[in-house]
Amino acid sequence: MFKTLSCTTKVILFYLLALGLSISFSLLSVARDQSFWIGIPTMLTPTGAVLVMLLVITREGYTRAGWQQLGLQRFGVSLWPLAVIAPITLLVGAYTVTVLLGVAQWHWAGGSSIGQWVVKLFIHIVIMTIATLGEEIGWRGYLLPRLLPLGRVRAVLLSGLLHGMWHLPLILLTPFYHGVGNRWIVVPLFLFMLTAAGIFYGYLRLMSGSVWPGALAHSVFNTVLEALMGLTVPISVLGMEYLAGESGIISLLLLIAIVSVLLRRLAASDVSASLSEKPGETPVASMVLPN
Repeated sequence: MFKTLSCTTKVILFYLLALGLSISFSLLSVARDQSFWIGIPTMLTPTGAVLVMLLVITREGYTRAGWQQLGLQRFGVSLWPLAVIAPITLLVGAYTVTVLLGVAQWHWAGGSSIGQWVVKLFIHIVIMTIATLGEEIGWRGYLLPRLLPLGRVRAVLLSGLLHGMWHLPLILLTPFYHGVGNRWIVVPLFLFMLTAAGIFYGYLRLMSGSVWPGALAHSVFNTVLEALMGLTVPISVLGMEYLAGESGIISLLLLIAIVSVLLRRLAASDVSASLSEKPGETPVASMVLPN
């Protein structure tokens, strides 16, 4: 339909679609008093927005190159260890600190051996990766490459912030998502956390040329967070909201420590990319996709 849209126009249209779907599912969730609609259905909406962009608005989806830019054709296996280890280290560290501070206590409910628990965790991660892929195809598969004219550092930061803001209807319009705590505290912490997470997920995307490492990391974070919530008993529910998880100060500080290293690498790659970029070549077209 519109084959000559600029990257900026594509970004705006994609985001309006994704945000509109997020608002719609949030309102549906409230109308039906069911949290289901802000779960997996909402997680798939960024991919839904991508499909509309590729098949209806720009029609890039009718070419092989249009799909290749999403980063689905390679798995980026070399970055899977980082995608798994970093979220686990971050969350276990944050929850351990909350226990040491007396905000929570460890609690093993029993009913299964540690081996069985690990197997269940692994299966959950595999299944959850399909859902998180629904988000990552949108944010890092489609959006991030089209933000690259800003430079890699700005692109990953903005993709993370926009990803965080896409969650705001879930937080502000429903009682089901981060319903504990002062909104004026929870929302800024959450946005800082998602912006920093955007650096991590974006780094995985840019260094691998694939959305799969980011989807895996996203899945590991969500799954391990849920597991740790089941392994702890909060002494202060409010304290846990402010200290651990997606809106936790401790989680945020640990994540900043991790991504600060990655930001330096991205900044260095920005310099080298600007030196090697061919005249007239756009960052989207020239984004390196390793074999």
